[in-house]
Amino acid sequence: MCGRFNILTDADALMTTFDILNENVQLESFSKSYNISPSVKQTVVETVEDEGLTKIPVVRLGSEDQRLLQSAIWPLIPFWAGSEVPKFSTANARSESMTSKPSYRNAWKKAQRCLIPATGFYEWQIVEGQNHKQPWHIYHSEQPIMAFAGLWERGRTEDGSFFVSCTIVTTKANTLMEKIHNSNFRMPVILDPEHWDDWLGSNSQLALQLAVPYPDEQMKANPISTRINYPAYNNPDCLDPVEPDH
Repeated sequence: MCGRFNILTDADALMTTFDILNENVQLESFSKSYNISPSVKQTVVETVEDEGLTKIPVVRLGSEDQRLLQSAIWPLIPFWAGSEVPKFSTANARSESMTSKPSYRNAWKKAQRCLIPATGFYEWQIVEGQNHKQPWHIYHSEQPIMAFAGLWERGRTEDGSFFVSCTIVTTKANTLMEKIHNSNFRMPVILDPEHWDDWLGSNSQLALQLAVPYPDEQMKANPISTRINYPAYNNPDCLDPVEPDH
């Protein structure tokens, strides 16, 4: 799984990192966030301005194959769901089943793949003898901004406007994540810059080959405060390091 992450940067840095032109930016009031979680407060997308929706920046290809940086609702709303946020979780799409699962196969078939910028993500570790899970912050050892592999869908709000929604693609955990996410053994698919075009492009077979565990030697992780447990808490001390209890 990857149900919580952060983006500790600004739109200019995203434009530079992903090589986005000014005219291809369609972000809605984006600002950095220490604690991003998928929408849980709303069941129907009435307007694109709905405050109960989680919106995150994504990079996808436009009609002329140019890179777009735009806001997308998280989690993904399948095309057959109309404007209704699914009652089941679509925040993550398992790479092993996304090509055939009803919620994601339309996006996969149409090569509606995207990059989801992040500066780090969170997972919770089961610790023997401890009555609560230990949260960890995981991030890239060298790249300040990572790119998760994602899928996107287009939908229409209750008032007739179009919106984009997205999901984060996950794969089995690498050695580092097996120790941290030891209840589920999953992690997001992380893509290096040289693979971004392959993921965004039309060659689905090539894209599928990229949905593999990321090398753990290029990742860092540290245990952090349980403040991160609360989705509404969005302050820098979310990342305060703590001593592990084991």
